[in-house]
Amino acid sequence: MLKALKDSYPFARAIHIQHKAIKYPRLIIKADLSLFVRVPLRFPMQELQAFIRKHHKWIESTLLKLHDCNAHTQSILQAHSDEILIFGSWQRLSSLTSFYSHAQSLLTLSPQNLKAPLKSILLDYICSRAPQIAATMGVQYQSIKITNALTRFGSCTYDNRLFFSFMLIFAPKELIDYVIIHELAHIRYKNHSQDFWDFVQRYCPNAKTHRAQLRKHAKFYPALLQRLSL
Repeated sequence: MLKALKDSYPFARAIHIQHKAIKYPRLIIKADLSLFVRVPLRFPMQELQAFIRKHHKWIESTLLKLHDCNAHTQSILQAHSDEILIFGSWQRLSSLTSFYSHAQSLLTLSPQNLKAPLKSILLDYICSRAPQIAATMGVQYQSIKITNALTRFGSCTYDNRLFFSFMLIFAPKELIDYVIIHELAHIRYKNHSQDFWDFVQRYCPNAKTHRAQLRKHAKFYPALLQRLSL
C-alpha cells in the first residue's frame, strides 16, 4: 500500500498511514510535503483505498502546489545565501557589526553570535509597542517573554502572560504589531470566536492581509534560524 502511494505521489517527502481513535478518515499534508492518512481503528483496507482514490486530485494538486512553493522559497534563500532578515530587511551577515535598538541603544553584533543580541532587539521592540497598543485596546498584560517556539508566533496564558517567538525578528514591524494585537486580544477573548476576530480587526484593519503575509514569509524562517546556529 505504501509503495503504491509513493509511486502515485512522488512529490510527497514521506507518507504515513495512521490508525487512530477518530470517527472519520482525514488527510493532512504538511508544509514539508509529508502526507498523513489518518483513519479510524480497524478501518478496512478496501475503504482506505476508496478514500484515497476519492481525494486523489486534491492530494496531487496540493502536493504540486507545495512543491512549487518550496522551490520558490529555496530560490529566494539561495539568492540571499549570506544574508539574514532583520525586521523584514535583508542584511549581509558578514557586514553586521552594530544595530540600533528601538530605544536607540547601540548593540554590537558578531556574525558568529547573532541570536542573543537579536533576541534583545526583538524584546526591546515588543516591550516598546505592547504598552502603547494595550492602552489603546483597553487591556492589561502581566509580562512579556521571547521563546524559541517554532509552531506559533505568540501565545497568551490564562493569567495574561504574553509569549512571542524569536522568529518574529525576521518579520516586518507591521506584522509583529499584528501578532502583538492578536495576543493582546486574547486577554479579553480566550478563544478564536467571531468576537475575538472582530476585536482584532478593530485595532488592526489589515489583520487578514497581515496574517496571510506572515504565513507566506514564515516559509523562510526555519532556514534563517539555522543560519544563526552555524
